[in-house]
Amino acid sequence: MSFCYAFSGILKAIKNEAHLRFHIMIAVLISIFAYFYGINRLEWAVLLLSIGLVIGAELLNTAIERAVDTATDEIKPSAKFAKDAAAGAVLVFAVASVFVGICLFGNIEKIGITLTKIFTTPKILIPCLIVGVGLLIFTIFGGENGKKV
Repeated sequence: MSFCYAFSGILKAIKNEAHLRFHIMIAVLISIFAYFYGINRLEWAVLLLSIGLVIGAELLNTAIERAVDTATDEIKPSAKFAKDAAAGAVLVFAVASVFVGICLFGNIEKIGITLTKIFTTPKILIPCLIVGVGLLIFTIFGGENGKKV
């Protein structure tokens, strides 16, 4: 049952947290790009670990925010600090993941070759556009429109 509760928590967070949906969208787009860029197994491991850390930090941030909101309706400096520190953790992981991306995809010439391949090959471009539009719709409209669980 623990797995079911954890999975339920992830789904509820996705429905209620726009930032989490944004991180998922970016993770999928970067993963698609990485596939065509041709990163090796070790680079995939680093990329997936970075993605997992950012999404995990976002889930922890959501949990802390909800716990603080449940604990008090008052504006307390300690509650604000807890929420701000949790958000700061997400920022640290997100910035670190940008640097990971720079290390993994730092070859400007190869980026150009990869983008040219994607945008000039209809068998690649059309599915990528469909996924991209789907992700955009998921990110913008995939939530509960401000409803809290």
